[in-house]
Amino acid sequence: MVGSDKVTPQDVEDNNPPARMSAETPAQNLKDNTDAVADAEVFEKQADFVPSPEDQIDALGIPEWRALEKKIVRRLDMTLMPCLWSLYLFNYLDRASIAQARLNTFEEDLGLEDDHFQTAVMILSLGYVLGQIPSNMIIGYLRPSLYLCLMAIVWSGVSVSMCGTTNFTGLVLVRFFLGVVEAPLLPGAVYLMSCWYTRKEMAMRVAILFTGQTLAYCTAGLIAAAVFGTLDQSYGIAGWKWLFIVLAVCGTGLALISLFLLPDYPHSQSGSAMWTMTSDMRRIASARIVADRVSTSAATTGVWAGLKMALFDWKMVLLVTLNIGISAAYGFSNFFPSIVRGFGYSDVVSLLLTCPPYIFAALGSLLNAWHSDRTGERGYHFAGPIAVGCAGYVVCLATLDGGARYGAAFVYVGGMYTANPLISTWVSSTMGRTPENRAVSVALCNVLGQVGNVIAPYFFRDRDEPRYQLAFILMMVCAAVAVTAALTLKFHMKRLNRRLYEKALLEGTVYQPYVT
Repeated sequence: MVGSDKVTPQDVEDNNPPARMSAETPAQNLKDNTDAVADAEVFEKQADFVPSPEDQIDALGIPEWRALEKKIVRRLDMTLMPCLWSLYLFNYLDRASIAQARLNTFEEDLGLEDDHFQTAVMILSLGYVLGQIPSNMIIGYLRPSLYLCLMAIVWSGVSVSMCGTTNFTGLVLVRFFLGVVEAPLLPGAVYLMSCWYTRKEMAMRVAILFTGQTLAYCTAGLIAAAVFGTLDQSYGIAGWKWLFIVLAVCGTGLALISLFLLPDYPHSQSGSAMWTMTSDMRRIASARIVADRVSTSAATTGVWAGLKMALFDWKMVLLVTLNIGISAAYGFSNFFPSIVRGFGYSDVVSLLLTCPPYIFAALGSLLNAWHSDRTGERGYHFAGPIAVGCAGYVVCLATLDGGARYGAAFVYVGGMYTANPLISTWVSSTMGRTPENRAVSVALCNVLGQVGNVIAPYFFRDRDEPRYQLAFILMMVCAAVAVTAALTLKFHMKRLNRRLYEKALLEGTVYQPYVT
């Protein structure tokens, strides 16, 4: 990897290489149907000649490139990350605030009944599905700084149009188009990050990005409480309408600021990287991403080739399965204010109490991602928090005590949102044979993962409020599916790493394993 002098057998042992061969081990075990390697001594000599991935950066001839690399990461952390985080925060505030609006006169004003609210929550996911894959298929040919920021302005406009709806039909139409225009941000943001950050840097940054989602659910309650308490019926406008107006104005302002600060790609002649980085820094940024790719065989470039690789890869099947599982497992998000109100609190107190569990979850996600980067491990860091979160579901099924159920909320909110950021990290680092393959894979996984978001709202039937027993049972089942898929993927890639290592020893090529 970047930052090490060369790859040795001991180095790759941490990334799941095959067990060290003894003198008696048949050499043909290195690779089926290949010429035999004579003995273990030859094996050791070959290991000394495995090239280092950083040789590609050394070839640039830029002196002290490691010091420049640290500067690159710092510049990105000061420009790229704050911009994407701000956009993602308001991306989720606009969609999450429908749960808070429900505690105002939202349902009465629009005449919602039966499962109308659940359908309004679900329909956004359908629009989200339609928008993501086409967006990431073309984002490599666009300026991300311009494209993502303009889409943020558009979705703010669509969100505020909610104020003009008067019935269920209008609500569904607005929510559907809100999903379409919000769709480009997350896959586009993760793809843009993967064009600048290496795999060992991604988990922590994606976790920081995902705190925007977590804190959106957290602050939505606080913002709603403030708006409902000060602006409700001001100028004859209902509090829930003021909520969408305030969010749209703030979101548009941040999008305009981000337009000037967000970098494009390392090779681009536009974006903030043109004035925040030197030409040598941009060359190093490009080379280190190429050096960080998994050492699989060369692949055909192009958008359609990238889509084909994603569709016919078993790793993608497992990634989609775990994404569907966890998306359904945190289906409580759009109903959390109603769940908390069921503990016996007033509407305002319920809105305020939705905040602490999400703060706890945000801190947990950062700690988990930091440790995942430090250890170079993904599977257990994803599956472990989900398994712990299920304990919170069990408590909610076992008791009606409001205090115990609120305490359990810290466990299941923390568990699910601690694991969630690792999905995008895992996809971008695993499905990256070409830039197009990575871009399409991130979008495809997010799109198919929306199946979980489509079905989850219907777990929460009105007649089950406030305990929602069926919902907690189904979310626990979905969590188990996610854990099983994650562990299966981990051990599948351990086997693939074994083959890559053997190939590197035989051919003297770079060994760059999958992160498991």
